[in-house]
Amino acid sequence: MTEPSDPFARARASGAYAGDFGGEIIPVLVNYAEIRRAAGQWEDLSSAVPGRIQIPAEDDVRSLRQLPIETDPPLHDGYKALVQDYFRRPRTDPDMREGINAVVARVLGDLHDGAETDALRDVALPIQSRALAVLLGLPAEEAEGWIGWGLHAFKTEAGNDKAAADRLLRMIERHTDRALSEGGADFFGHLAGARLNGRPLSRDEIIGFAHVTFAGGRDTLITCIAATLAHFAAQPGDLDAVRADPRSIALAVEEVIRHTSPLTHIGRICTGDMPVGGAGCERGDRVALCWAAANLDPERFDEAHRLRIDRQPNPHVAFGSGPHACLGATHAREVLRSLIHQLIERFDRITVVDVVRGEKSIGGPVVPGGFVRLRLSFHRK
Repeated sequence: MTEPSDPFARARASGAYAGDFGGEIIPVLVNYAEIRRAAGQWEDLSSAVPGRIQIPAEDDVRSLRQLPIETDPPLHDGYKALVQDYFRRPRTDPDMREGINAVVARVLGDLHDGAETDALRDVALPIQSRALAVLLGLPAEEAEGWIGWGLHAFKTEAGNDKAAADRLLRMIERHTDRALSEGGADFFGHLAGARLNGRPLSRDEIIGFAHVTFAGGRDTLITCIAATLAHFAAQPGDLDAVRADPRSIALAVEEVIRHTSPLTHIGRICTGDMPVGGAGCERGDRVALCWAAANLDPERFDEAHRLRIDRQPNPHVAFGSGPHACLGATHAREVLRSLIHQLIERFDRITVVDVVRGEKSIGGPVVPGGFVRLRLSFHRK
């Protein structure tokens, strides 16, 4: 039976709907199984067009190719292999985990007992920025500059912000040029020393890797941190449940990620004429894979509309699926695990002062978006 709160209920019978994205009509796939299949069909549904797999498109604010996401196998496989182990380090390197724990401890330690807190700007944003500096091996003071950018790297509610996009690019170029000249043990130095089929990466390739790391991992992790805090504030029984069994933290993290679906959808480009979701798709047309719809599919998830912290199994696709699954997933999971672990150690409860969550139209159907306001009080033990 279809969930009553499923915003994609009307489209599920046909498997897709015609989404209107600023006047561009794009078929949007909604069913879990079909989206999983489509995510693996890179020969038919390509990612190798810079700025066009994002919906709305980003080709108005950048011309560079983000790597490895905007390539297809086998080239994608080679690019991915260069950084895959680097991004897995939050689970394999104890020092990396300790660095992330220290970031979370610093932010939560600065909270005043019972005081009203802007959880977006004073908790989610600094944790995301400082944890990213740890992951990339960059100086801690770098993160303070990123915090000053605000909640969005180069997007606003009105669309892409060209000035902010240029600011991000200039910062990446500075680190790239430094690494090409001096090397280093950080992410940029790692890329400068990498070899693809025996050759060094070009300056543009290094920039492409760094750009998606900064742009793709900012809003998404901030939203997941905020969603975690908001849920435990609204459902104190769930905070008590993970406190009673800290082994359940990993389950809670996966469920927050599934329910939040911080990247709601992504595009693919048809490489030829083909049927998609009951409609025709011509060469060069775009198709949207709606991760949010897949994660709310009642055929795959019982009570899909509910956030149940003990849900298992939980084969969500919030980090994508197929060869282009998100490389930053390990880092995001580690940050959220550290956050929940330290919440239950430090605080007896969290209370809601004011919460306003935005809405996001997926070309028609509307799902929860990022938080507009999230003001909470943290009460220490």
